[in-house]
Amino acid sequence: MQSFAAQLVIALSIVHERGFAHGDLHLGNIFLQLPSSLDGLSVDQLYARYGEPEKEAVVYLNPEDVLAHPSIPSYVVHTALLGIPSDDVKLGEAKLILSDFGVAFRPDEKSQYVSHASPVRRPPESQFEPEVPLTFASDIYSLGCAIFDLLAHRTLLNGYWILSDDDITVQQIDLEGPMPPTWWRRWKGRSEYFDEEGNLLDKLHDPWTWERRFGEWVRDSRQEWGMGTFAEDEMNALIKLLRCMLVWMPSERPDISEVLQSEWMTKWALPAHQKGLQEDASRSN
Repeated sequence: MQSFAAQLVIALSIVHERGFAHGDLHLGNIFLQLPSSLDGLSVDQLYARYGEPEKEAVVYLNPEDVLAHPSIPSYVVHTALLGIPSDDVKLGEAKLILSDFGVAFRPDEKSQYVSHASPVRRPPESQFEPEVPLTFASDIYSLGCAIFDLLAHRTLLNGYWILSDDDITVQQIDLEGPMPPTWWRRWKGRSEYFDEEGNLLDKLHDPWTWERRFGEWVRDSRQEWGMGTFAEDEMNALIKLLRCMLVWMPSERPDISEVLQSEWMTKWALPAHQKGLQEDASRSN
């Protein structure tokens, strides 16, 4: 997973270097390249490995429509299932593709105010500074969430489309501490969770800190599934990186080049990616 994280950061750096912000970073927009070994398969070999095409007849609810729509085919073919268990993906074949640039934008040329990221990956400035155009820093926030998603068995923040924006904000406070004073004053829902001094009204609230989320959702779950875990120094370097990527103020987040130069990237993620490139090269030779 370190190699995937490195490739995702490299891919986003290329996008940013060309003046674009992606605008909707999440694991659903990250694909694995098909292995080059598929290119050498004959049709019979391809069918033997993945099965023959499954045809299904097109049935009209109104038989008279057959003549009205002669261009519609008589059958459709189901999509081939080329997926394999993640444990079977060799490091040299773990090549990432960043996709879906439908909401990408150029921050320096056109102002974009609405974040299209899902609520659990949406940068907080889109909620508390809706009149300020989004910048490349909005991608950095979503990138930090995506890196955590790669390593854990769940998203960094709970919720998806179930919890309210205010519930997600409380989780962000658990992670990052008090929000900027101007945002605090703007937050209309704060009185449901905090008093005027910033104390939680729910005395039974159980904060999920960075260390707790990493401990239970990354380290413990990976150990449980025999996936290998992180040494303490790597874990600390990763938490340090993600903390700064998810700070409240976009101006305080690192840019993509600083993410590439961070300790976790240079000591663990990029070397894992380089090892994969070497394995791929040796296999090709």
